[in-house]
Amino acid sequence: MKNLRSDFLALGYTVRRCAGVFFKDGLSVFLALLAPIIVFLLYVLFLGDLQSDALLEYFPAGMADEKAVSAFVDSWMIAGVLGTACITVSFSANNIMVGDRERGVVNDFIAAPMKKSVLLGAYFVFNFLVTAAICTIVFFIGLIYLAATHSFYMSAADVFSAFGTILYGSLSATLISVPVCASFKTQGALGGFSGIVSAAIGFLIGAYMPLSTFPSWIENAAAVLPGTHISGLFRNFFMSGALENLTAGMPDAVANSIAESFSMKFLFFGDKVGVDVMAGYVSAWVVVCAVCGLVIGTRLLDAPAALRGKKTGRAVGNDGESGDDAAKVDGNDKEN
Repeated sequence: MKNLRSDFLALGYTVRRCAGVFFKDGLSVFLALLAPIIVFLLYVLFLGDLQSDALLEYFPAGMADEKAVSAFVDSWMIAGVLGTACITVSFSANNIMVGDRERGVVNDFIAAPMKKSVLLGAYFVFNFLVTAAICTIVFFIGLIYLAATHSFYMSAADVFSAFGTILYGSLSATLISVPVCASFKTQGALGGFSGIVSAAIGFLIGAYMPLSTFPSWIENAAAVLPGTHISGLFRNFFMSGALENLTAGMPDAVANSIAESFSMKFLFFGDKVGVDVMAGYVSAWVVVCAVCGLVIGTRLLDAPAALRGKKTGRAVGNDGESGDDAAKVDGNDKEN
């Protein structure tokens, strides 16, 4: 019981220390939010009008309510911003773990002594809390934006479901990003990789353009990523009310067609999937990554110590060989 208590205290201390280092560096927080900011700016400058024009094609000339169209597209944009944020914030937060590894702080923690599983668990908890906290801030900013632009058509159930998706998405992103980033030895290498992820993820999860605009093989490939399903959940919770308002009095076929075009439903190996499949798929990823992450992440995080141990072993071996040689020389001298 005493050891368990000390492990929890060590975990709590490490989480607080990582959070303090992360939020103290304003640049790290800005870089974590860079991809969502890019999505928002692209929407304001280019994508908003483009998606509105695409949506108007579903209605006869002059029949669509422009405010309803704007509300629907605004909801699509906020869902994309949140889907992107869950992933990019999680990857950026791993900068603390990689920096600790680069500067040898990880080895200091282990020498404290601290169990490797406790240290890795602290990095997991820190990453999840930071990702969930920042995404929650983005979430409330999105709600305020929708309300300010008269685009808010979410029910209370939609709001709570969207918030639950933030926690769900933050957890899945953490369980994937921490083991992946534990393999990086320098913050520079991680920064380059995170930049690539930030640039590509917006396309892969349908934040920049709906997945339906891409060829079917790209849509199927993107659907393998759990982030695509998290974004799909966000779209359903943010856009369902706006879609009902937009298609009020129209056939269900029109609403279904628009939902598919804007990736509220997307192609997953030949079938259009809905909320139940999306949630189930992410749940499967969470279970698999939780198991694999602890095993793989611990080994990767321990790599520097292992390498140093090998070097020390070789040094000791060499000294031992030198000692044997010296003993042989002394023996020969005595015989002479």
